[in-house]
Amino acid sequence: MSKNAKEIATYCAEHGIDATAKHYGLQRSTVEREIRRANEDPIKKRNKVTVESTPKGLTITDTGFKSNETNTEKLLNEFLLTRKVDLDKWEVDRHILSSWDVTMKDEDGEGKTFTNHSIKVFLKPKAKRDVIEGIKSLIKNIPTYKIKTFPKVKNTGMALEMAVLDAHIGKMAWHVETGRGDYDLDIALEEYEKAVDTLLGWGAYFTPEKIFFIVGQDLFHIDNIEGKTARGKHDLDVDGRLPKIFEQTFELITKCIYRCRAVAPVEIVWIPGNHDYSSSMYLCYILKEHFKKDKAVIVDIGQDKGMTTRKARLWGNLLVGWTHQINGRQNAWSNELAQAFPRMWGESVFREWHHGHKHRKGEVKTSPTITQGGVLCRQLTALSPIDKWHYENLFTDAVPGGESFIWSKDVGVISNFTAWSKNKIK
Repeated sequence: MSKNAKEIATYCAEHGIDATAKHYGLQRSTVEREIRRANEDPIKKRNKVTVESTPKGLTITDTGFKSNETNTEKLLNEFLLTRKVDLDKWEVDRHILSSWDVTMKDEDGEGKTFTNHSIKVFLKPKAKRDVIEGIKSLIKNIPTYKIKTFPKVKNTGMALEMAVLDAHIGKMAWHVETGRGDYDLDIALEEYEKAVDTLLGWGAYFTPEKIFFIVGQDLFHIDNIEGKTARGKHDLDVDGRLPKIFEQTFELITKCIYRCRAVAPVEIVWIPGNHDYSSSMYLCYILKEHFKKDKAVIVDIGQDKGMTTRKARLWGNLLVGWTHQINGRQNAWSNELAQAFPRMWGESVFREWHHGHKHRKGEVKTSPTITQGGVLCRQLTALSPIDKWHYENLFTDAVPGGESFIWSKDVGVISNFTAWSKNKIK
């Protein structure tokens, strides 16, 4: 603040703006500007604080934070306290800090040195207590199973595909709102286990050499602790918190894999859905760790093959591809099967896509115009019934159940079983 500005402000306080302008020979606007300069805090003038919301949390930037603290940790704590950051909700992910000394005159004209800091702090939400406790419980309560002696598998040329899709474990549905059956965490776990047992019982008659067990495909209804999908914006009807849902689903899938393993070697194939991309991926990593010493169980997450959302297997002259949803023209997807898996395409005679997402059963035979041969696109039914959102948006043609397929190395898919849920049977 200049001495002239201070004098002008003092004179103006006693005589008014017009008299001050006449006295100093200044324009009225000049007097007003000098008064504002006299009243400005020289430190606050330089401070620019911004708060920005990011996908990962918050970013707070202060280009003129004043403090004589030299310890970085204490300085950050002082900054967070000054900015009233709720440390029960947020934690520092990282920060950028620079400091410099500035010497300025105070009101008495004496030189005084201040330490200014430019601080940028990146905050992320703290993990909720229930998530931490859920992970601890999951580790503590990982079930142990006695591995049965593996049966000697005959060369039957058969394989069993276990495809219980769109289970949406954790979804809540009330018959009063939907006109269909009830659905919650306990019901979902019961229906999934029942479908696997039924389908495995039927498939065992064919003495398969191998079992392909599909995990993902919207196995979970939610993908995060907010109770939403990875890209979802609206709140879902959820029964329970994610740690509880995840823990009980892990125990369920592990139990089902051991039952399948008693029939034939098992390959777990991860196909993510739009509801459970992250949660089903985490589940498969845990399953891979759990079965790492068991040669009869392998887990294909896809990180080595570079095809995470679409996979395929060749069984004799049968090519089966999996994806969660098929949008647009089926002809384009038949060409995609050839483009994505050219070697297997060339060695196959029978070709199929197996997908879910739309919660209803259907088949489309395509005749590609570029590639030769046909591809059968099978849309598999969903285990979960409709919820309130489906009812209000007229997606009411779901027939709940789980499916399996018997593959032959010589003649393709020879059988398709459907284990209907109790909601369908009623």
